[in-house]
Amino acid sequence: MSSTPVRHSRKRGDPGAATVPGHGLTGVPALDGALTVDAADLARVARDFGNQVHRVPRAVLLPGSAADIASIVRYGRERGIPVVPRGEGHSVHGQTQVRDGIVVDMPALSRIRAVGPDRVHADAGARWGAVLDAALRDGTAPPVLPDYLALSVGGTLSVGGIGGASHQYGYQADNVRDLDVVTPRGDLVTCSPHRNGDLFDAVRGSQGRHGIITRATVDLVPARRSARRHLLSYADLRVFLADQCLLAGQGRFNHVTGWARYASGVGWRYVLEAVSFYDPPEEPDPDVLLRGLGHERGAEEIATTGYRDFLLRYTPVEVDSREPDPWQQHAHPRCNVLLPGRYAEALISGVLDDLAPDDLGPGGGVLIYPIPTARLAAPNVPRVRDAVTVVFGVQRAAPSDDHATIERMQRANADLYAAARRIGGVGYSGLTAHHEALYGAHPRFSEIVDRPSNVREYRNEMNC
Repeated sequence: MSSTPVRHSRKRGDPGAATVPGHGLTGVPALDGALTVDAADLARVARDFGNQVHRVPRAVLLPGSAADIASIVRYGRERGIPVVPRGEGHSVHGQTQVRDGIVVDMPALSRIRAVGPDRVHADAGARWGAVLDAALRDGTAPPVLPDYLALSVGGTLSVGGIGGASHQYGYQADNVRDLDVVTPRGDLVTCSPHRNGDLFDAVRGSQGRHGIITRATVDLVPARRSARRHLLSYADLRVFLADQCLLAGQGRFNHVTGWARYASGVGWRYVLEAVSFYDPPEEPDPDVLLRGLGHERGAEEIATTGYRDFLLRYTPVEVDSREPDPWQQHAHPRCNVLLPGRYAEALISGVLDDLAPDDLGPGGGVLIYPIPTARLAAPNVPRVRDAVTVVFGVQRAAPSDDHATIERMQRANADLYAAARRIGGVGYSGLTAHHEALYGAHPRFSEIVDRPSNVREYRNEMNC
């Protein structure tokens, strides 16, 4: 039986340096948490939601403090060992994996420190659902939340963080007061607009290139008690986009998103989701809210729920189960791009003309919704040069052993990235040159960056 320890947890102040035999880790610094080489821990962080890339690290850091992360970053820098943070593992291209490096398991730092009337201090590994519940106890909530609240604070701030309220408040990264960041040199630095402002600007939305976020002070706004959700149906993409742009610009609703769905024998249809938050007995007036819109009359779906219930609508209740959800084990070759509003209709129409339900796979979908670009203020978040940014996400899924289908979906995603770039669009939360240099190439990276588009080129302008 091997005598190799699976965890190193020499505490700060203990004498001497530690070695993890058989893993090339010597002189490991003292930690408040632990460095694990347990096979189960290594396997857990060698996958993500995308299930397309699997890289086994040398070790996993379970940090007991932000100082642990700084120590391991310095340790890795001195020895040429890459160090990568991992939140909830919801990336789809292996961005949070690194072969023969060290993965920092950020959920080990998940404390929500204090909630004030207009801000909350949260560790980067805390889930947004936990932040929301902590804030709701004081009658407040973060201004922008992702649809899926089991994502981590540090994870979404590192990519930007888009939600249904972004048309009013921008990215989640636009709604933070200050951050604690471990820089690539291993320094633990507090930054804000007024203190180390260059780092504060650099780290938001840059996917870890300029440091690892370990804590954030997040803005809060007053919460409401009820949510009224309107689902409006459209047959015409142009009318759908025009109404979305109108609502996003006017601020009639607190939450505006939308999607396309395929109806057999009919083709693509469009659903605009518009939600009002309010406190009874006051009621939103549907005649005022829906005035002038071009949706199909009589097909509206209107429902009222609690405020928290609406925000948690896509976050499943976690139950103990011996069998994992098969869909979670699928590959998810997703593609999210941000398009200039003036060209969005033409490009989306061209993509959907060539897209069949089988091209999405089980549980797949298509997201479409606009954000006034002026709301996206953080300097390094993805943005386009247009008054309106249109989020276009093709969410694909395939059984992880269906390699031919996954390959076909990856090629289609590469085409979409290329088409978006050709009209001035950008990728959101996808691969960057930073990932190429640090982690090694994804099988489709060179195509995503360099490949000419096979998507038909459309440049008919539509003003949002």
